[in-house]
Amino acid sequence: MSTDEKSVPPAPVPSDDTPGEAMTRGELQDRAIRGALWTLVHVAVMLPLAFAVNIVVARVLGVVDYGRLAYLSTVLALVLTTIDLGVGTGLVQFGSKAHAAGRFAEVRHMLQAAQGYKMLVGVPVVGTAVLLLIDADPVLTVIALVFGVLVPLTFSGAGDALAIENKTAQNAQAAMAVNLVAQVLVVVAATTVGTADAIWAVRLVAAGLGAVAYLYFVAPMYRRVLLRPRLRRFPPGFWAFALPAGAAGLVEAFVSSRSEVLVLTWMSEPEAAGVFALAIGLGVHLFAPAQSLLGPLVPAISGLREVDHEAVARALGRALRASSTATASVVAAATPAFALLVPTIYGAEFSAVPPVLVVLSVAGGLLVMAGPLKAFLMARLKGTWLLWANLACLVVDVGLTVALIRPLGVWAAVLGNATAAVLLFSGLLILEARSLDLPVRRALAMVQPFLLGAAISVLTWWGVDAVGAPPVPSAVVAAVLGLGLFVGAVRLTRSGLTPADADAVARSVPARVRAVAVPLLRVVSASRA
Repeated sequence: MSTDEKSVPPAPVPSDDTPGEAMTRGELQDRAIRGALWTLVHVAVMLPLAFAVNIVVARVLGVVDYGRLAYLSTVLALVLTTIDLGVGTGLVQFGSKAHAAGRFAEVRHMLQAAQGYKMLVGVPVVGTAVLLLIDADPVLTVIALVFGVLVPLTFSGAGDALAIENKTAQNAQAAMAVNLVAQVLVVVAATTVGTADAIWAVRLVAAGLGAVAYLYFVAPMYRRVLLRPRLRRFPPGFWAFALPAGAAGLVEAFVSSRSEVLVLTWMSEPEAAGVFALAIGLGVHLFAPAQSLLGPLVPAISGLREVDHEAVARALGRALRASSTATASVVAAATPAFALLVPTIYGAEFSAVPPVLVVLSVAGGLLVMAGPLKAFLMARLKGTWLLWANLACLVVDVGLTVALIRPLGVWAAVLGNATAAVLLFSGLLILEARSLDLPVRRALAMVQPFLLGAAISVLTWWGVDAVGAPPVPSAVVAAVLGLGLFVGAVRLTRSGLTPADADAVARSVPARVRAVAVPLLRVVSASRA
């Protein structure tokens, strides 16, 4: 570890990798666009593979052990989120602003302080929590401690540095390589050992080793301090933002992740836990393309507030319309189609999943759309507001699940999850609309496409399923019908993207695919009256 910040070499000559001056609005936008495009490439490559691997895992494990795998993964994720205390969130927010304004020494100071905290505080505390909360084979427990705790915390600062530099494109490239190796190893573990604990351990090994790869893309002036952690003071106001933001992130993890699996497992409902885990996992796969666009938003919006505050209101409107339209397309077309195919793909053990998937998909869509709203809220450093919003949703989620689990089983968790999603999205939408003097009615109009898509999804799945046709033809009909009804509804109501939105998105895509993208964008956009 270093002993003095003065030992860190001065910033190198400016270049794309080692910046030397404040970033302009154009640079922030360009990096966000490149990051979004590369993230979409990552999703396009990895999503089909992840979906196929998930089928193998589910068929090998069965519904009960699949729930066990979800339980192990969720416990470790929540422990890591808890010990973070908002340091990662605060680092990205404060670091993005400082980096965009050219205050690189300040960024180096924060990176070193954050890495010192993770190594000297996070590693021993998280390691102890893993030993207390996870009951696994001793060998697998050691693997979890090394690759699930020590290695990720040692090198996690690289991902934060890339976010601060707005290098989300390079982040996506590294993630694609890491995920490819991870999926191959998971298939090997599933087809040889075939236990939930072994698959969980293999995932940790791949993720832990992959964390090292991110260091390659970090600017040298930041990489040096990441490898020399030290406990140091953070800037004034850092902890005042980070602690409530970290608490909000922890509560949000319970609201938006598979945390209901914990409640179902602790209340001895292993089959319900497996059904819920598969349904919510499929929702994650379906929304991955839309969700992938949100990563570049957080540092970009933080930087935008620093260099061009007047553009924030326009950015919020465009983010709402784009996320609503993209998410609604998935809900209306993909959700009913996949719901009809689940028993055929995953087996009869998962026959209870389809209706659960339809409802959780609608709830998941709301959480995806809440992503941009959270990015805008965090850019205003309102971590306390997000904490209270998430805490209220958690109380509702867990309260409904526990109170109704005996009479309703898995549907208690579904009801809790969906209610919490509605409350969270509505609350964030109202907060951001008022902060920008935007009428709430106008903000609601921006997300009208999602309301249309949700209604179409439920009706399409119910109607096609009632016919009783074979699964594959039914899924094709549901996808075509759902998408057709959604496009028609968007154009009839004159909602969706504005022509200006469509032009902005079209300019951001590579020229080689623009000829295809432009007509598709025009389909889901219409002139306002």
